[in-house]
Amino acid sequence: MSVSDAQAQRRSRVQLLLIFGLFLIPPVGAWITWQYLGDHGVSDTTNAGTLVSPARPVRVDGLEVADGKAFDAAGLRGRWTYVVFAPQGCDDRCEQQLYLTRQVRMAMNKDVRRVQRLLVLGNAPDTGFVRQLDAEHSDLHWVVQAGADQRFADQFRGAGYSGNGAQYFLLDPLGNLMMFYDLSTPTKGMMKDLQKLLKISQIG
Repeated sequence: MSVSDAQAQRRSRVQLLLIFGLFLIPPVGAWITWQYLGDHGVSDTTNAGTLVSPARPVRVDGLEVADGKAFDAAGLRGRWTYVVFAPQGCDDRCEQQLYLTRQVRMAMNKDVRRVQRLLVLGNAPDTGFVRQLDAEHSDLHWVVQAGADQRFADQFRGAGYSGNGAQYFLLDPLGNLMMFYDLSTPTKGMMKDLQKLLKISQIG
């Protein structure tokens, strides 16, 4: 066999291995994701929040922004989103949830822009409360879910939502509900959950 033939054979083998490797990427990626996000992976490695399995897509039916226009579903795409409910106004529990989610978001440092927060109010807020939000939570997005329209909140029932604002939720960058927390969850545990998700996520 000539030198040129041997080199050509080696090139063919390398190309074959590369093609084989490309076919392996999807199943290997799925396996890694399952390890971290599947039932066993999350319960064994994070376990601070309660996993919603399977993750469920969330629609934005019934939500309005400040000017009364419908909230755009694109607002829940591309970032990890903490959702806090305040159906009866933002009481002490709501304020604590906003504080915790703000601290967790800021702790992501260079990845802070990959995380956002959404406050869902039961009624349109007064100007004093809006000023307070702007001053204390300048990164926060808020929407109104009219009292009689519970289509948005109904999607969270059966996944931790009790209707009294006791739980707060995490959506993935595709707008899927995947995890929820309550005030007994250690902040460090929330941070570890989010850091791991940001590390392995290829979107958001």
